[in-house]
Amino acid sequence: ATPGPQTAFGRTSANTALPGLVLGSEGCLGVVTSAIVRVKPLPEVVEYQSVLFTDWETGSAWMREVARLPAALRPTSCRLMDCKQLELSRSIRGSYSGLKRVMEMALLRAKGVRLEEAAAATLVFEGSRAEVDLQRRMLGPLVRRAGGTWGGGSSGEAGYALTFAIAYLRDFCLDYRMLCESMETMVPWSSIGNVWRLVVVAILAQHRALQLPGKPFLSCRMTQLYDEGGVLYMYMAICTAGLSPEAALKAFHHIENAARVAVLSAGGCLSHHHGVGKLRAAHLAQTQSPELTDVLRRIKTAVDPQNVLAARNGPWASTASVDPSCEAAASAMLVTDPSG
Repeated sequence: ATPGPQTAFGRTSANTALPGLVLGSEGCLGVVTSAIVRVKPLPEVVEYQSVLFTDWETGSAWMREVARLPAALRPTSCRLMDCKQLELSRSIRGSYSGLKRVMEMALLRAKGVRLEEAAAATLVFEGSRAEVDLQRRMLGPLVRRAGGTWGGGSSGEAGYALTFAIAYLRDFCLDYRMLCESMETMVPWSSIGNVWRLVVVAILAQHRALQLPGKPFLSCRMTQLYDEGGVLYMYMAICTAGLSPEAALKAFHHIENAARVAVLSAGGCLSHHHGVGKLRAAHLAQTQSPELTDVLRRIKTAVDPQNVLAARNGPWASTASVDPSCEAAASAMLVTDPSG
């Protein structure tokens, strides 16, 4: 830390960016003791909306078109849920009369939307009245070209409520001997159609090989858009009934490892925002050169020779190597997949 008055700059070009190095070390090179926070005024208008699509592929292609818009003309938040998360968000929204439900289903069927196959985009618009109106107008032609159906603000808001509820669902499932986890990755637009499909194939294959009970719950959503790609948030829940806690954790870790190998093999990154920690450290060899790993370890020796900051994350973790059977399976899927 530099003594004396401190300030913050939006951008500088003066040597290596120390904050990124410290934050990226996940507690191994330093800790944050104070921070200057950027504050912005609350938006004048906040509105929710939603759009239904016939399937995930159609919704994903629509998300790509939204990402082509200038950043200022995109919604503040634009997320795509698959059919399973759509069902969960509808449950959170609450029940309504049987007649209203039948009418809604009939209307959607007339537009070619089957909820058991559909995907839904949840949207948040923020800004001045003029900014929000402009953002909504920009989406109209994109929705029409994709054959989407506007779903209303209450459905959009329920979709975001699911974001807060889903972490508690994981704890709830523990009481029923189910282990759950989320995985996130950023994927270039050229590869985003392959990642989730190959992750599903990898999980199902390992689930069969381990002869685990039941059927895995697998779900995906696209949470953030960038010019160069999108972020996939993938969920899995595995039943471990009949297994000891040790055997359950071992089986779950094996399946999770296979899923991460599939992500990397299909073109996704190791982490968009969760970080590396210990569980993902074994995969670093697939994503960064041994020279970079060596440099980072030498920096650690220089700034913390006594290893006071002994978090042991990322390249400083003591982690076993990736299971070679998972890598071989991922390579085979890429070779045999007809869509390449």
